[in-house]
Amino acid sequence: MYFALNFTQMKQLLFTFCIVILALSFSSCEKEYTCTCVTTDTSGKNGPSELKTTLPSSKKSDAEEVCAGSGGTIDTLETVCSLD
Repeated sequence: MYFALNFTQMKQLLFTFCIVILALSFSSCEKEYTCTCVTTDTSGKNGPSELKTTLPSSKKSDAEEVCAGSGGTIDTLETVCSLD
């Protein structure tokens, strides 16, 4: 099978290809994510507190890992973190 393009069609194809490449160069797999951590006192002495942390230029999987690793329990303080 033979496929021939004239000069005008070739210019249009090249222009379209350049636009696609340009659009892809502006997109990124990394963006800014926010990790929200809520700490509660299971003894009831103190009310809950919230802390929001910005994770700049991160991939979603990396941001989820960092945010999940920020939670935990120490004595009566329980911290739960989630990615916004």
